[in-house]
Amino acid sequence: MRNRKTIGIVLLVLAGCVAWPGFIIAQNDDQGKTFVIGLSDQDLTFNPLHAHTSTDVQILTALFEGLVSYHPFTLEAVPAAAASWDVSDDKTVYTFHLRDNARYSNGDPITANQFRDAFLQVLNPKEAAEYAVYLDVIKGAAAYRQGKTKDPSTVGIRAVSDTTLEITLEKPAGHFLKVLCLCNFVPLHPSLRNSPDWDRKTGFVANGPFQVSKRDKNEILLTKNKYYWDADSVKIDSIRLRLADDPKVMSQEVNAGKINWTTLQACNYSLLNAQAREKIVPNTMFATSFLFFICDKKPYSDPAVRRGLALILPWKDIRSRQYSLYPTSRLIPQIPKYPDVKGIAEQNVSEGLALLEKAGYPKGKGLPPVSILISKGNTLFADMIAKAWKENLQVEVKFEEIDGKDFFTAIGRHDYTLSSYTWIADFADPLAFLQMWTTGSKLNEALYANPAYDALLGESLSATGLDRYKKLAQAEELLLNEAVVLPIDHIAAFNLIDSESIAGWYPNPLDIHPLKYIEIKKERLNKWIVRGGVPPAAGLQADTPRSE
Repeated sequence: MRNRKTIGIVLLVLAGCVAWPGFIIAQNDDQGKTFVIGLSDQDLTFNPLHAHTSTDVQILTALFEGLVSYHPFTLEAVPAAAASWDVSDDKTVYTFHLRDNARYSNGDPITANQFRDAFLQVLNPKEAAEYAVYLDVIKGAAAYRQGKTKDPSTVGIRAVSDTTLEITLEKPAGHFLKVLCLCNFVPLHPSLRNSPDWDRKTGFVANGPFQVSKRDKNEILLTKNKYYWDADSVKIDSIRLRLADDPKVMSQEVNAGKINWTTLQACNYSLLNAQAREKIVPNTMFATSFLFFICDKKPYSDPAVRRGLALILPWKDIRSRQYSLYPTSRLIPQIPKYPDVKGIAEQNVSEGLALLEKAGYPKGKGLPPVSILISKGNTLFADMIAKAWKENLQVEVKFEEIDGKDFFTAIGRHDYTLSSYTWIADFADPLAFLQMWTTGSKLNEALYANPAYDALLGESLSATGLDRYKKLAQAEELLLNEAVVLPIDHIAAFNLIDSESIAGWYPNPLDIHPLKYIEIKKERLNKWIVRGGVPPAAGLQADTPRSE
């Protein structure tokens, strides 16, 4: 989300649970009509063209809506701004029929041409939208995104009428509707197009079930959009985003029942009372944490150098179950019928040294200093990596520690050798992990460029069934064996929420929870208020089957 990402060189382990950045749940005000989400203080982005963190994506489910959206339980694509759609017999032409009552928050109608304009803006090279690569399945989209053509009429997106949008694909793509669930592919009101930093302001025009009404450094208030086509089904009147960068403060508010939803990373686990701890809902995710090299400059543009350095690392220790719930050497989590993929599974110092010598760097002599980018306090894996390289190579290894709030910006500078990432897929398909590494993708933080890799992904679009999976597995294996990406583990989400008092929220492998479905059960809330204390604890929900 999906795509949604968090970064750190090591996952935090608290009382046997991996902490995961996120949201909070709290006791409500206004007789259960306001849902309170606790967030670590951070720089939220409400511009769907550039939203890419898990927090941004989650909140944008309240503010914007595309042609289709996620079902809250199955995550399948369900009708949203489009009431229905038709697919041609050859599965390359999708015709979407917009709702007659699809409106923005100021009452203006949503048109097919506004969807077309928004998609073209995402694809415009000047926009540098992070998720533009996912629209490459559309006819002419890749060439337009890459600046090979400047004519928007060459892109297979056409407004047939005010309420009919036609999208033509290069080839059949079974994952296309899932891609359209992403918050990045939504219509923007014309008033936003020439308004700088509109998403930092209050009262901008949106098309989702809620709109931003108030904001300050501590809170953001979202109120119900009365013009939303499905407003009658939205059970809460408002959402209050509680912003706090102090886990102690957040923990106290959770204990007091003032927060309706959060994750462990926003809190201090040791400060949570027993009732709060019993509201932890764990579930496995379609997500992977990994190290990655910057691949665009010598000598690290040489796969032999990257692989040689990677083979010297102590993978048994890095992937130890002491630090990881689901250690792995593969990028894509297990999917039924997806082929086994072999990456770098164990340390092999002699092979690593041989590769480096063959590449012209015997025992690492001549390599420039290796810079490891990490967030402050997350040094465990970095220490392991540095120790292995210093013991076996004649190379300088240095750390660059960055405050967590500035880490995304630092990642985008690409002025380091190695860093880490956690990628949570935005849709349940291998492409959600693989397409990001194609040449020129704005999600490609490794700056990897390999025509053979791009070709395999291109060929996968023409394939179906097991043949498609085989092509994708070949691409993944190439990525892993060239040591672009070095997986550490698959992860789990740990949300704090009382499932007995909150309806419409379901644990799922993408950890996406569309906010239009949230409902607060008044009976339970009233009971809490009468008791005058912390609400009774709900039991832990079972893990969902893993897909993200």
